[in-house]
Amino acid sequence: MTNADPRPLSGIRILDLSTVVAGPFGSDILASLGAEVIRICPPDKAQPLKARTAEDPVSDADGFLFALQRNKKSVCLNLKDDSDKADFLKLAAGADVVYDNFRPSVTKRLGIHYDTLRHINPRIVTCSISGYGSEGPWANVGAYDVTVQALSGGMSITGSNDSEGMPCRWGVPVGDITGSFYGVIGILAALEERTRTGKGQAVEISLLDGQLALNTYRVPQAFGAGVDFGAPEPRRGGAGTVPYGPFLCRDDKWIVIGVASNFWRRFCEAIGLAELIADPRFDTLAKRQENQANLEPLIEERLLSETAETWQDRLIEAGVPVGKVNSIREAFEQPQARVREMAVRMEGPGAEGVITAGSPVRFIGEAAAAFSAPVADDTVTAGELAAQRPYAPNATNPAPLRDAVARLATQDGPLKGRLILELCGDEPSGTFGTQMLADLGATVVKIERPPVEPADGEDPASLPVTPALAYYFGLNRNKRSVCLDLKTDAGRDTLLKLVGQADVIYDNYKAGVMQRLGLDLESLRTVNPEIIACSVSGFGKTGPWSHLPAYDATIQALGGGMSITGTGEPGTMPVRWGNPIGGIGGAFYAVIGILSALHRRSGTGRTAALDIALLDAQLAMHGYRVAPAMSGRVYPAVQRRGGSGALPYGPFKCSDGKWFVLGITGQFWPAAARAFGHPEWIDDPRFATEKDRQDNEDDLNVLVADVMATAPADEWQRRYVELGIPGAKVETIKEAYSHPHVGPRDMLVSFDHPIGSRLKVAGSPVKLSGHGPQSFRHAPALGEDTLEILSDLAALPREALEKLRAEGAVWWSDAGPCYDRPSVV
Repeated sequence: MTNADPRPLSGIRILDLSTVVAGPFGSDILASLGAEVIRICPPDKAQPLKARTAEDPVSDADGFLFALQRNKKSVCLNLKDDSDKADFLKLAAGADVVYDNFRPSVTKRLGIHYDTLRHINPRIVTCSISGYGSEGPWANVGAYDVTVQALSGGMSITGSNDSEGMPCRWGVPVGDITGSFYGVIGILAALEERTRTGKGQAVEISLLDGQLALNTYRVPQAFGAGVDFGAPEPRRGGAGTVPYGPFLCRDDKWIVIGVASNFWRRFCEAIGLAELIADPRFDTLAKRQENQANLEPLIEERLLSETAETWQDRLIEAGVPVGKVNSIREAFEQPQARVREMAVRMEGPGAEGVITAGSPVRFIGEAAAAFSAPVADDTVTAGELAAQRPYAPNATNPAPLRDAVARLATQDGPLKGRLILELCGDEPSGTFGTQMLADLGATVVKIERPPVEPADGEDPASLPVTPALAYYFGLNRNKRSVCLDLKTDAGRDTLLKLVGQADVIYDNYKAGVMQRLGLDLESLRTVNPEIIACSVSGFGKTGPWSHLPAYDATIQALGGGMSITGTGEPGTMPVRWGNPIGGIGGAFYAVIGILSALHRRSGTGRTAALDIALLDAQLAMHGYRVAPAMSGRVYPAVQRRGGSGALPYGPFKCSDGKWFVLGITGQFWPAAARAFGHPEWIDDPRFATEKDRQDNEDDLNVLVADVMATAPADEWQRRYVELGIPGAKVETIKEAYSHPHVGPRDMLVSFDHPIGSRLKVAGSPVKLSGHGPQSFRHAPALGEDTLEILSDLAALPREALEKLRAEGAVWWSDAGPCYDRPSVV
């Protein structure tokens, strides 16, 4: 790594063999962070960059090129040719990472598997992304975004706006994108471990594993608390918030609101219905829930009197969570997105007038990532690149493992010895991110408030497994808990003793809270100049909306995701994705930013402060659709057409009333026609090519719907697995974890704990060859680790801790574990 390029991955070379979305989306993130990404392109798939003017519209095909291949170099190599393969191996000898999304067994067949590469480069990290992983009965079954959304349970909890109850996938290809997120996280974690050990390893990511992991707290709720998930009420928030969800406005556009109790008065005043504040039918949340059917028509009538933009402006001024259901273009043109520079004009010849999404990984005080046009695939040769960087086995000096921190880790993983302090509310934007870091071996310490009225210890075996307790267990495994009252000087000073030992402090507080607590960046760095600070919030630290609250639904609306989700029937209510991707997306980018900052600090000593906005994360996930949308392309909500034009595609009802999704691209069409029992369709002039099928889409969907209705979903699943083609049942959350790959891949894990034995959680999708299966530690009781952490890491003797406890600055329970948590700061 050189000082000339301050980006965190400067000096890292990645050989990118990936295609479509699940791979290139991830290597694009790595390139934006400064890695040298070299695409390995087969000569027959080379893509010349067309000449264009700034006025030319961007096609869908070019959208993939500009969004997913920017900032990369490219070399044409045919890996089936001995000479080209030898050139690739020379490149691999001097590379840091080899990244692919081939089907399992392809890299072995080509002779470029990790077991081969590590002999020529022991420091190499490989990452392979596939639909179902390398082992198990579905290993060679084709997978697409829509099939893993169906199998994982995600579609079953996404509301439908179709009269038949057709399940909805999220319009953003979250199956592919999540695979990329986990791939990037696995690569960065493996590089972190390599810094310490000097050794590389193989990372394996399954798209299905990734989607199963996104169910987070719903898994223990389903298996432990008996929650029977169906599609959620479109106007009821996750905590039962009412009013909530989409409402139609005068201009036939929709806004999404989320009115928790603390916003009720402001909301009523802002929309001119102040009389509802003290109305005995609505003056408490419980009454609003009970009288939801009476409340909603009053709000509907009022909101129909003005445009969506007008209501959004008024509610923003009042500080109420709100979001207009934006198209993709509108999402990038709203004021907050403009100030955050999330619409980036590309640089370089061949990209005139092209606008793509910026990077949500923001380093405070550092320049935002710039994006250059994709290069022609034959601009450099493998020989030139290999000569620039020959194999160097001692390129870095191993970093020490910090024993005191490592002893407190609950997992053996690549981040062992790293201390993360979590100051987060209970939302996934914080807790899901720190849980990923804990799963990778970091010692994650939750800094929590003492209870207002300390309760007697509870016998865990007697506790009812409520949905709230299951929620907590689903987002906090493998962590430790310390109780400090940060509003006292002694509590704050005690935290700063931990800050002095920490690598990262991660918060998702509202704007201004860390400053009020005396934990601003300057104060933290006075104690620990090397601390990496990561702050996650709805809109980030800059821009006109930086002070505003946000809910998952409002972020999905503002970010453009809701506008492309649903059946697309005119006049139907927009649909939000059932899992809280608003918070989860921010957590992914936070973890990626933290890992890349740790990598840079190891090499240069330079620290970082991260500013992650949930809205930025939503915008970035549109990826390949941004450039076409910004040049005029409109993307509607379409359930039966894939992003690449695949047909037949989407949900079809079977004879047993269950739904089965298809994802048929050209390579699978002959096998699919045979599975339907209609081999004559293969050469039918209406359907013989992908374009023919698109031109005759309505006829095809009618025929396929009739055929699918002749057999139950399980029979279709059997046929599709047997033929290895993409197709899947729409499973419930509980059904999803009976998939034959769940057990072998450890994607359903029980805690060894009196409560945990009755609870199960989703496993970690990041599979590392250097580490075996994980046995998770239970989510900690309140203050469970206060004594141990403060003794070992803050070097406070028991007498000093007892004094602090008497003063109310720290807390722990002598009577037994306590799971009754106070509200967050």
